[in-house]
Amino acid sequence: MSPLFRSLALCLTAAFLTTFQTTPVSAQSQTYSATEIANAPECSAYPTAQSGYLCWCLSGFSLGSVWGSGPYTADSNICTAALHAGVITQRGGPVVALREPGQNSYAGTNSNGISTGDWGAYGTSYRLFGAQQTVIRNVQTCAVMPDGMNAYSCTCAGGVNPSASVWGSGPYTADSNLCNAARHAGVIGQNGGAISVFRLTGLDSYRGSSANGVSTSTWGSYPSSIVINRN
Repeated sequence: MSPLFRSLALCLTAAFLTTFQTTPVSAQSQTYSATEIANAPECSAYPTAQSGYLCWCLSGFSLGSVWGSGPYTADSNICTAALHAGVITQRGGPVVALREPGQNSYAGTNSNGISTGDWGAYGTSYRLFGAQQTVIRNVQTCAVMPDGMNAYSCTCAGGVNPSASVWGSGPYTADSNLCNAARHAGVIGQNGGAISVFRLTGLDSYRGSSANGVSTSTWGSYPSSIVINRN
């Protein structure tokens, strides 16, 4: 990147951040200053030892292979994945990739003119964000679906919690443990990972079953249900 372009990027990014830096930032947030954004390197392979990776996709960048739809496998081409995610356009721009746990499977999709591939289990994932966002990430640890929320994202640690109850087989009762429900549904494996949950209307009954190492219980009527997003 030329010094002139860097200087222009610094000015534009600084102006953007000045507008949004009044937003509170939690201890779990990943943020970058205007100087860090302007001086970030050109994107290359994701460094899996790092929790976050700030880089630039230069205008006219070459397309590469991508697996998944967000999260992506850690060996996916970052700029192509960022284009698929809508974080950048073909003109490029700054990107933040944040490491996430590996998934048992990755589903490919078509988005923004980019087709990504399906893949099975992979050890490490990443999720992409625009570097101009002041608050990049604030992912909560999963427990149960918070009251009053119809959509919720959170992160599950590894392993099954044997004392955490789940009722139903998908949909589940809304007071079910989210991580055990996600494992039962096959959305995450023993290593855990990020999940998205949606609230649905309640059912007259919920049937328990055993799947993926998790046993759920049968229940009668409950006022609301949850499903785990499989996309």
